[in-house]
Amino acid sequence: MKPFPVALAATLHDPTAALRRDLERAIPRLRALYAGVAVTTSPPTSPRIVDVLRDAGLHAGTPRANVRGPLYRMAIRGALAGGAPSVHYVDFDRALHWLRVAPRELAAVLRLARRHPLVVVGRTDAAHASHHRPLWATELVAGRLMADDLGVRGRLDLLVPSILASASAARLLVRRSRARDADIYGEWAALVATLAPVVAYVECRGLDWETPDRFRRSVRRHGLPAWRRRQETPAEWALRTTMAETIVTAFARARARWPGRPVLVRLRPRTVR
Repeated sequence: MKPFPVALAATLHDPTAALRRDLERAIPRLRALYAGVAVTTSPPTSPRIVDVLRDAGLHAGTPRANVRGPLYRMAIRGALAGGAPSVHYVDFDRALHWLRVAPRELAAVLRLARRHPLVVVGRTDAAHASHHRPLWATELVAGRLMADDLGVRGRLDLLVPSILASASAARLLVRRSRARDADIYGEWAALVATLAPVVAYVECRGLDWETPDRFRRSVRRHGLPAWRRRQETPAEWALRTTMAETIVTAFARARARWPGRPVLVRLRPRTVR
């Protein structure tokens, strides 16, 4: 099977090289799936990870500052440089997890690029609820506020983030994006609504919580439910609450610059089976 005419744009923050083996195993499958792969790494990411990516021809650079905005935009530009007609953005640790637990679903999502110039990929209810409670609960509130502002009824998960976009829509996203750090989640949630007249939306189970992949020994020792509860600290609740506030504020700021309500087309679950 030929790769899909889609380039992967992904970002990675992995200071301990926890995902090195996952990465090494995934490289042949990524090449078989995507027309190109561009992974940008945060400055603290382990040189061992960077070396693996560079040796495989997948490394798209590292920005000077350890902030998300330049990192994300660099990934999109790197994917566009290969000339593929479509770009799929998703955090690289999520991409590795998705490829491992639901490869057919991921391939089905990439197939959507043939029919839809813009696809927002969200998590199913179960996939979202698999995350630890501070993230799940705060994102639920932020997501509802953003969906209401966009005039969208029902569930709309904009905070993965995972976007499948035509090359022209991806270039427009990069041109309009100004966010510096965590505000990019809210900014991109607002901007994707303006990139095409019609926005397709699909939810995937393969976007369940990927963070445990970095801590397999600890997860095996404690069991996943107990390990998840260990993440529910007051500090984590405070962090996620602050981040949700940042996201909603950035969303409102971007909406002021680029208003409008999308025509949302919900794709049926069978679309990605």
